[in-house]
Amino acid sequence: MKNKSSLWMALPMTFLLSACAASTPAPTEAPTLEPTATAEPSITLTYGDNAQVELVTPTGRHVYIDVWNVSLLTGQPGVDDILLTTHMHTDHYFDEFVNSFPGRKLIMTTGEIDLPDVKITAVVSAHLPADPLEAEKATNFLFVIETGGLRIVHFGDCGQLSFTDEQLAMFGKVDLAVTQFSNSFSMMDAANRTGFNQMDQVKPRLILPTHYDRATLEIAVGLWPGFYSKTRTITLTPASIPEKTNLLLMGAEYTIGAYASLYKLPEWK
Repeated sequence: MKNKSSLWMALPMTFLLSACAASTPAPTEAPTLEPTATAEPSITLTYGDNAQVELVTPTGRHVYIDVWNVSLLTGQPGVDDILLTTHMHTDHYFDEFVNSFPGRKLIMTTGEIDLPDVKITAVVSAHLPADPLEAEKATNFLFVIETGGLRIVHFGDCGQLSFTDEQLAMFGKVDLAVTQFSNSFSMMDAANRTGFNQMDQVKPRLILPTHYDRATLEIAVGLWPGFYSKTRTITLTPASIPEKTNLLLMGAEYTIGAYASLYKLPEWK
């Protein structure tokens, strides 16, 4: 998923946010942020290409990660929302959006956000294998997100050859890994299988791949049962995710549909 549209970047931030608001009406009242009365808590996940992910907690709080294309957001952010940025490459970071964001933020830094409906912990990591694992010099940050009974780890563009024991302890038992398999800027490809070696250590229940190519996808669907989503937004609960690692492709309908047909992937339901 390395083809990156730049047309939206030429548009002013006010226009983009207005367009976003027009497609999804803004609520007339601030969210109460109280748990819903469902038998099992659920979250929604919207995927916006590259590593852009938007999570909605059971209380309605939005957690935005690596936003680069505001036109794919489901609405305008509010003061109760959270923004996370793993690193500052332009396919993960939009300066105007970051600067105008009204809620809490962790932008390429260590730290923790601990609220009744979500807990987020930033973990130092490396974009390239030789980059230092030091907070002051770190080139990539991972985010461990606990919400709705799920433990989600967003790996950004982590290019480490392997994770340290300390990192693995911070990850814990991972329900969903948002991660890459092919990225020349992380020295990661099908030949060295770095992304797959990482997931062998993590052993998540579900993988949402971000940067990948045909060669790495070929490996992925051979390793794990694969599914695809027809839409950019899905609902997840602890019970909806298989116990053993599965793969879920999300993104532009024409691309994901082609891969689904090629590899005969069933639809995620």
